[in-house]
Order: sequence, then C-alpha cells, then structure tokens
Amino acid sequence: MNSFLNGKLDGRPARSEKLEALRVSVIDPSMFTAAYDEALVSALLRTGAETELVGRPMRQEENLPTVPYREVFYRNCDLAPRRFGRVGAAVKAIEHARDHLLFAVSRRRPRIAHYQWIVFPLIDTFALQLARRHGPVVVTVHDTTPFNGTPTHRLQASGFLAALRSADRLIVHTAAGKLRLVERGICEERIAVVPHGPLGSDGPSRIDQADRRWTIVAFGKMRPYKGLEVLIEAVARLDRETRGMLRLIVAGEPMMDLAPLHRCIREHDLTGTVDVVDRRLDRSEMDTLFAGADSFVFPYREIEASGVFYLVQGLGRWVIASRLGAFVEALEDGRSGRLVAPGDVRDLAAALDEACTERRIPTAAPRVTGWDAIARETLAVYAAAHCDWEARPASARGEAMLAR
Repeated sequence: MNSFLNGKLDGRPARSEKLEALRVSVIDPSMFTAAYDEALVSALLRTGAETELVGRPMRQEENLPTVPYREVFYRNCDLAPRRFGRVGAAVKAIEHARDHLLFAVSRRRPRIAHYQWIVFPLIDTFALQLARRHGPVVVTVHDTTPFNGTPTHRLQASGFLAALRSADRLIVHTAAGKLRLVERGICEERIAVVPHGPLGSDGPSRIDQADRRWTIVAFGKMRPYKGLEVLIEAVARLDRETRGMLRLIVAGEPMMDLAPLHRCIREHDLTGTVDVVDRRLDRSEMDTLFAGADSFVFPYREIEASGVFYLVQGLGRWVIASRLGAFVEALEDGRSGRLVAPGDVRDLAAALDEACTERRIPTAAPRVTGWDAIARETLAVYAAAHCDWEARPASARGEAMLAR
C-alpha cells in the first residue's frame, strides 16, 4: 500500500503491483454527468489504474464513450418515464433496485466502487453496504442538496444523508460543499475536496454575427434551480436603450414548465430581446451557439459545480454567475467575470447592464484544475478509503462508517 500511496501523492503515475491490481468502476446509473465521468475515467486510465465507466445504454442522440464502458442499469426501461409517466417511473425504479443490487454482489464487482450519483437513496444505501463487503466505496457529491432541491420525485431525496454515511469516503468539489456536509453531521475526516475539471477545449472559433447586439447565452437543461425567471426579470429591469443593445438566448432541454417564463417575456415586451430555444441542441448547434456568444450567464439559486460552466470556461468569454459554489472559487470578480447575489434581480440587472454597455472582455482566465491533477487527488482518496476498509473487521465492512 505504501508504494501505491507514494506513487500518487508525489505527482508521478507509478505502476506498482498495488496499482496494477487496482480495479475501479466509476458508476453513474443515469449518466447525469457523462462528460465529467468520461474525463475522469480517461485521466485515471492515464495513471495506469484499470478503470471502467458503468451506466445505462446510450441513447440515440448520445455519443458512445471513448473509455471502457459497461451497461448495467436500465437496459429494459430507460425511457419508460418519458413514455408512460409515473407508471414508467415506478417500473424504472424497480429496475434500478434490481440492477444495483445485482451489480453490488456480482463477480465483476470492482475493487473500488466510485459512485457519481445517488439516484434512489433508500435503495442505494443497501446496495452500497453490500458493495462495501468486497471493497471500499467512494461517492462524489456533485450537489450537497440532492438535485439542487428539484428532484423528479421525493424518493430521490429521501434518505440522502444515510446513503452518504454508507460510503468510506466522499468527494465534493468545493470547500463550501464540504462545510455544508459537515454541518449536516458527516464526519469531516472522510470528506475530500477534489475540484471539477474542464469539459471543453478552447472550443469553436468566435464568429461575427450580422446581429451586432451583445449576445448573452444561458445554456443547459432548464430546471427551476437555475433561476431563469430571475434572469428574465433582470432583463426587464434594464432601460430601453440598454435592452436595444442586448440579445439573450436561453437554450436547452426543458425539465420544467416554461409557460410562466414565456408569459413573463410577453408581459415585459421582451419578445425581440429574449430567444428561448426549448430543446436539446446537437453538437453542431451547440458549437454555433457558443461561437456567437459574447457572454455566458448562470443565474442559479443553488449549485455546487456547473458542468456547463466547465464546458465554456475555456472560450474566453465574460461570465456572469451567482456567488455560489465553484463559481466563487473559479471566477475572479471583475476580471474573469461578475459574481452576483443568488436570486437578486437588481444585482443581476446591474451585471447585465455592465456586460452589455461596456462590452466586457475577461482579463483573467477562470481558475480551473487540470484532469491529471484531479486523477492524482482522486487516487489519493481511493488509497485512504482502501486503508480504512482494510483496517475494518470483515464483519463491519458492510456497516455505515461516516456516522461517528
């Protein structure tokens, strides 16, 4: 174990016997963060660790992962909720329970199980405890508040802390996230802060558009916690001259009722200022959207780390974001973007006015950690989890360890 630890913590991807025997499964049942998962697995593979990504069948509009990938979850009922509503969701939940329990006890179980999401805590807690009988379990807590307070069903949040206590180690992306878990009774020693990494390259070349207005883009799945209604109200607060200089594009797959948003746009006479593209964009459409953007805006009410932010952070655009989570740690206020109070229409309107009228260009890049460093830090978490797991008596390895 010492050679394994030393090979990671001194920054060299050593290939000791311990490392050669290390089998890691990065598990994301619903592939909520597919780009993140793939980037992490790729980085772990570069260290020499035998790593696979475990999830569901890829859908027609999705690209197959470029890393070793195993389909375990939802092979029969993945799209049932879309087709059959609540009945379909119930059937999918049953399939989740079956798939997870079988995975936890299967012969192909990993030496280290690294979960990216707790989908159904009441089910997953038991499965994690089964998995811990055969090796350590690590959970990355992307959202310290489950689904940022907007789960599809209350069962997706019930028992969340109990599930976290069933892991050997937890990973969060920010110091603030760690503090929130500690305040909820999770043992501080078992929480590691490992930053989120970049999800995009330098991206498409910037293009000049016929429309000379300053284009601000809010991109990603539309969910209640993302504060889109706050954004529309902030645009409405701008004076008529400033509004004439601005174009706001809100684009992404809707996961909420958009009727109130469209009503707000009409009531404030913003139809020519705000464009809503309420569907999933393919890669070509997304590249075109990003290439024409002058700024990106993230008016979130709740967030730890935004995958969309890490997708666009390398494009060199001015970012307006709520003073939350990773935005605080990555953005230098006034140089790489502007941080605003969450849910504050007045503060957000002032930031929009500044970006539009002054045509702000960042003078400092966001502070983002590279994936090779993230892989080393993650392997150190695995090593600590493995040491704890080996020190436990066999009879106790299926018990919760974080509640002390």
